[in-house]
Amino acid sequence: MGEQTLPITEAAQILQTTPLNILMHIKRGLLKGTEKDGHWQVEKTSLDALAANTGGQKAENVCTGGCTRKHACSGGCS
Repeated sequence: MGEQTLPITEAAQILQTTPLNILMHIKRGLLKGTEKDGHWQVEKTSLDALAANTGGQKAENVCTGGCTRKHACSGGCS
């Protein structure tokens, strides 16, 4: 039997964030997800592990609105 997955919208509700942030978490390797026919699914075990690791808070290496570029995201935030 395959890995249990959740839609990114449900994962976003669990982590109290947005679906876009869930996609960025997947891109950064913080979550495991798959896309099929334009719909993203998040592996429940990776979601549970991230929630346990962060205690429900924002992941340590994810930039915030006042980013000081101390993370390796190489984003354009300032």
